[in-house]
Amino acid sequence: MKKPSQPPQKNIKQTLNAVVFDAHAWVEYALDSPNAELMAEKLSSAQQALTPATVLGELKEAMLRQNIPRQKISAILHYIKNKSTVIDINAEIAEKAGEINFKHKRRTKDWGMLDSIVYAVAITKKGQVITGDPHFKNLRNTIYIGK
Repeated sequence: MKKPSQPPQKNIKQTLNAVVFDAHAWVEYALDSPNAELMAEKLSSAQQALTPATVLGELKEAMLRQNIPRQKISAILHYIKNKSTVIDINAEIAEKAGEINFKHKRRTKDWGMLDSIVYAVAITKKGQVITGDPHFKNLRNTIYIGK
């Protein structure tokens, strides 16, 4: 794995123990990108490594689109499920996601419900999202690793 070329931008004052990995973060990790080492460090040092269940769906769709063999897709998803806790979307998270979606759709171009669900998991689990998705760039409770 490579070392990150620049330190992550922290958008919160305190370091929280739960880290929510979005699809972008898992892709960075799986593709051994310049941020892969940072992902590995966050994965191993987080008191709780969390992955919203919707992220598994996003990843599977992306891998199917890229014609990745189904056996490899299964192995990647199995790895994610073993290395993090998959968070099901319950009523509390869904309602919080609805509030977030209402607020952010007005302010952020192309903000979607899946973004809202990821952010709602971070808020309800008192954690932070690690991502390179530009939608999250200036949000609290985010470690932004994008450009």
